[in-house]
Order: sequence, then C-alpha cells, then structure tokens
Amino acid sequence: MSFRWVILCLMFLPISTLGQTMVEYSPDFKFKDGLYITFDDFKNNNPIPITHIISNYDIRDADYLEQVLQDDSVVYYDNLFEERAVAVERLWGFCQKNRVFIGFGAGRSYNNPEFFDFFPLINIGAISFFTAVESYYTTMDASPSMGIGFNDPMMNNNVTVTQSEQVQLLLHFKTGKVLLGKRGDLGGLPTDLVSDLIRSDIVLLTEFQSLSTKDQKQKGMFFIRKFNQRNPISFPVD
Repeated sequence: MSFRWVILCLMFLPISTLGQTMVEYSPDFKFKDGLYITFDDFKNNNPIPITHIISNYDIRDADYLEQVLQDDSVVYYDNLFEERAVAVERLWGFCQKNRVFIGFGAGRSYNNPEFFDFFPLINIGAISFFTAVESYYTTMDASPSMGIGFNDPMMNNNVTVTQSEQVQLLLHFKTGKVLLGKRGDLGGLPTDLVSDLIRSDIVLLTEFQSLSTKDQKQKGMFFIRKFNQRNPISFPVD
C-alpha cells in the first residue's frame, strides 16, 4: 500500500478511530478543568489545562483558577508549548470542578473590563441558560430637580453613572451565540424568541404555536427544556 493511499484512508476515518468519541451529554458527563479561550474549546471539551498555566499561585490551592483570573491577563503554554498571553476579559470561560463558567459583560460601555465577570451555566444543552449581571454607563440629569446636584446654565449638567441589572441569557450550542432572554427573572420569555430557538423541531414548534399567547408566555422555558430533551448534544472524549 502506497504512502499516499494510507494518508487518504486516514482522512476518511471516523473521529472515534483517531482518538476521540462523541458522547451524548448527561449530568454525569465530566468536563476537563481549565480555560476556554473560545466557544469551540468548550464545545470540544478542550480547555487550556491548569498545568499549562504560568503563574505564581499555588496550583494545589482549591481556588487556583479563581486566583489566576483575578489578574488582568493569563499566560499559558499552547498545544505547541509556545508561551501565549490573553486578557482575562477575552476568555470565553473556564471549567472548575465540573462546573462551566462563561464570561460576560465587557461588550458594553467601551469594553470596560471592570464590567466583565464569569457566571455558571445553570443548565447545559442545545439551549443552555445562565443568569448574569450586566453593568453599563448611563447619563442622568444632574439638576436640583432630580436631587443630584446644582444647575449651572453655563455647564453641561448631565452626569455619567454606572447601573447594573440582572439578565437572563441563553447560549445556542449550535452557533455559540449568547442571546438575551429577559431582564429580571426568566419567566415569560418572548414568544418569538422561543419559536426561533425550537424551530428546527417541527413537532415541538407546532405544539408550542398551538397554545394561546398567554400559555406561550408562561411555558416558554418548559418548551426550551423539552427541546433540550428531544435534541441532545454531544461532546468528544479521549
């Protein structure tokens, strides 16, 4: 058999024969601890291992990753053992003790890294969801009528303040996009958003659209969970 023929055969071998097997996700699935530079790192269960991180913190400490992520950037060895550095707010997330955390918050208000933090995924599926705190700048009237300051007709009386609010977010596993579900609690998801998310499951979509508008608003999360059950995702394992 020629060398070229061997190469061609390898190109068409299934992934499982090349060292990885796809396993359907369940709560018992074990994620590898480490840093996710991108969404694909999470999707492929392929984080930067803790042992590849370069830091002065004690790797034996139970809060090692949290300590590392308190710095402005993380230095690590990539797969070719070349030294790399990435700003913390540029990380997609991390996994520690089988809990997946996703980064969120630096995309608004001039990418202020102080607004960035990591939040745990509440569930993992075709449509994952998590709760985060979104902080942003807003401009307010600083006139005495607003009880904030003194009105000076020669000056701009507006002040910029920071506001924060709880947001409910959805992670689309197929695309990696983070979508805003709702501000406040997760009840009453927008019906058009639910329809878009479950559109690939015709049977489920038909069932959802047959409900009254009131029931659609009340049962949005129920149908998201049902969609996850009917459309399981898989992760590779070594």
